[in-house]
Amino acid sequence: MTSESADNPPSSVPDAPHAPPTSRAEASAPDLERRLEDIVSTIQEFAALRFSARAPVGSEGDIVDAVAAGVNFLGEELDASFSEIERRVADRTEELSIAMKESGQRALHDQLTGLPNRVLFWEHLSLRVKLARRRKTRFAVLFLDVDDFKVINDTLGHAAGDQLLVDLALRLHSALRAGDIAARVGGDEFVVLFDDVASREAALVVAERLNQALRVPYEMGAERRVVTVSIGVAVGPDGLHTADAVVGAADSAMYDAKRCGGGRCVLYDGDAQECLDRPQAGDTLG
Repeated sequence: MTSESADNPPSSVPDAPHAPPTSRAEASAPDLERRLEDIVSTIQEFAALRFSARAPVGSEGDIVDAVAAGVNFLGEELDASFSEIERRVADRTEELSIAMKESGQRALHDQLTGLPNRVLFWEHLSLRVKLARRRKTRFAVLFLDVDDFKVINDTLGHAAGDQLLVDLALRLHSALRAGDIAARVGGDEFVVLFDDVASREAALVVAERLNQALRVPYEMGAERRVVTVSIGVAVGPDGLHTADAVVGAADSAMYDAKRCGGGRCVLYDGDAQECLDRPQAGDTLG
C-alpha cells in the first residue's frame, strides 16, 4: 500500500435517499377517529334511551380515554336514574289503577253496607227486563223497608242503626243465589232481584222465607232485638216493561204491607191489597 492510499482513504458511497418518517400523530389519526366515533355512537345510544351502551376505553390513558370514561359514567348515572323513574311510574300507575277501581266500586256500591247501589241495581234489572221476552221463566223484585227504623235510631243511636243495616245487608246477601242481586237504595230501604222464579206464588213464598230469616234477633249493644221488615213483591214481566215500573210496583206493594201492620210480604197485582195472613215459609215453591 502506498503512502498516497493511506493518506487518502476511499470515499464512502452515499446512501440512497429515504422518505421522511411518518409522525406518531399522523400514524394514530385513523385510530383516534374510530375512538371518537365510538364515543359519539355511545352518546347516540343514550339519546335513544339505551343507557346500557358503553364506549371502549383503551390503554393509552389519553384525553380520549378520559372522555370515554366520563361518557360511560354518565351512562351509569342515566341508567340508574331511568330505572328509578320507571319504578316510580310503575308504582304510580298501579296506585292510579287501584284508585280507579276503588272509585268505580264506590260509584256503584253503598258505602255503609257494601251492597250494590241504585245505579248498579237498575243496570241489572234493566237488562233482566230486556231479556224477559227470550226467557220462559219470570223474575221478581222485592222492595224491603225496615219497620220502625226511626225508633231504633232515636232510642239506641245512629251507630246502632247503622250496624243494624250492615247486619241486615249481610243476611240479604247470604240468601242470594247466583244471578240474584240485592241493593240498598235508601236509608233503610233495600231491593232484591230474584233472577228466576217459577210463578207469582213461588216468588211470594221465597220472599216470606227471606222475611223470616231477617227476623232472627240482632245484637244491638247490650241487648238483642227482633226487627221486622215490610216487603213488597212484584213479578215480571206481567205488563211491567221497564225497571222503574217493576220497582214502582214492588214499592207500592211494600206500602200495602206497611198499611197492614208491617212485618209481612205483599204481592203486587195493581190494586190495593187486603190485609191477609202471611203465607207459610214451609210451602213448596211450585
